[in-house]
Amino acid sequence: MPDGVRRSGVIESPRNERVKGYRKLLKRNFRHRERKFLVEGIQGVSEAIKHYLKPECLICDQKGMQALDAYGDIIERRGIPCFLASTSVISTLSTAATPPGVLAVMPMLDIDLKSMLETGPSTLVVADRVRDPGNLGSMLRAADAAGAGGMVVCSQSADLYNPKTVRSTAGSIFHLPHCVGLSMRETAVALREQGFSVIAATPHGGREHWDFSWPERTALVFGNEAWGIPQEDEEFLDVTVRVPMLGKAESLNVAAAAAVLLYEVERARRVWSR
Repeated sequence: MPDGVRRSGVIESPRNERVKGYRKLLKRNFRHRERKFLVEGIQGVSEAIKHYLKPECLICDQKGMQALDAYGDIIERRGIPCFLASTSVISTLSTAATPPGVLAVMPMLDIDLKSMLETGPSTLVVADRVRDPGNLGSMLRAADAAGAGGMVVCSQSADLYNPKTVRSTAGSIFHLPHCVGLSMRETAVALREQGFSVIAATPHGGREHWDFSWPERTALVFGNEAWGIPQEDEEFLDVTVRVPMLGKAESLNVAAAAAVLLYEVERARRVWSR
């Protein structure tokens, strides 16, 4: 667009009613009640602009508005409101140490597990009580990068729509189908009915990942960062695997382990198909 992004208005005060309403989206209960979440930074916002679910609005400072010029045609074609805001407004809505110059207000993207399974995925990721928002977001990003078919975030995990989690996905939250809020029991029962093997990653015990014959339909379960899969959820597992520690490290970060195993599943399948 030669004239840049068209402004829908200017917001100067954090006490603005729109800003006060959106600030509530920093709280998990309000996010899920309103079915909306905040996206911070140009990387995530650029993906939000292109997603089939249209952002409710964009809020930018002057630099953020300039960064959005490259997407001006999409913003105008889709009729996405874009507000120029003061630095104090951006700071009020951001949880980042250095607030970005652009934010989007988005409707939640999750789908139910039945809809996810209708696409016929061969690999899914299940987060069972992964409590750190950054780890959860990085796991989703790894799943997207490795070509997984979707991710299930069980009810006792961190909130996938936490601003830190959303930032950690680096835009992948808009690419990878995901389901939230089910228990591990509900997830395992539904997956087994569709022919999935439920396989948990564990730092100790289990088969080494490169000596394991990965099933045609694999659901990889990752547990809590500190204590792994809780004992009460072990009955829902078919088998456990581990990434061997070849150096002196005690274990891998859960997101790093997810990346290793997801790529190993894909590598093994390509070998089999030759």
